[in-house]
Amino acid sequence: MTQLLINSLFLFVSYLMGSIPFGVLVGKKFFNKDPRNYGSGNIGTTNAFRVFGPAGGFLVFFLDMLKGSLAIWIAHLLPFVTWNTMLFGIAAILGHTFSFFLKFKGGKAVATSFGAAFAYAPLFAIAAISVFFVVLFFSRMVSLASVTALIAASIMATFMPGSSLFFKVIVYLITILIIVRHKDNLKRIINGTESRVFTKKKRR
Repeated sequence: MTQLLINSLFLFVSYLMGSIPFGVLVGKKFFNKDPRNYGSGNIGTTNAFRVFGPAGGFLVFFLDMLKGSLAIWIAHLLPFVTWNTMLFGIAAILGHTFSFFLKFKGGKAVATSFGAAFAYAPLFAIAAISVFFVVLFFSRMVSLASVTALIAASIMATFMPGSSLFFKVIVYLITILIIVRHKDNLKRIINGTESRVFTKKKRR
């Protein structure tokens, strides 16, 4: 009973860690903007790039990744936390997506998912993030890079030697979550209206 209580408590702590809205905090601190009032109104990486530019976008991406990583790293270090550490990464992902501090609204879980994957399976995460940056470089679309990287992650998890069924199912579920969260972006990609980053603005 005590062990269940301790694990459940840290699960909630991980959720609260994931709930920290770095997109909002970075926007207000460094850009005097609340991303919820601009672009898509989302607090995550895609809208951060759109509203704050590359510097702000990468900062939000890094901080949101860190939430997922820390939840797993801390769980691994604490001797009294005995559940599979990926569960705490999932709690952070859900916290980012349904933030306690934003009335259960939040981002699209890409960066926090990568962070959790990096802490749990570093080489796997690096491969997925590499796909993200390659697609981002050629397409200039964060949303397309995000969805493509997660689809690639699902394929890699399927064929990765030694990959457990638990890990595969988690990757599949996260991929589905992220695709659903990006449904509006995918419509804009199809229509050719999705915003791009790293593009020079035309002079009038």
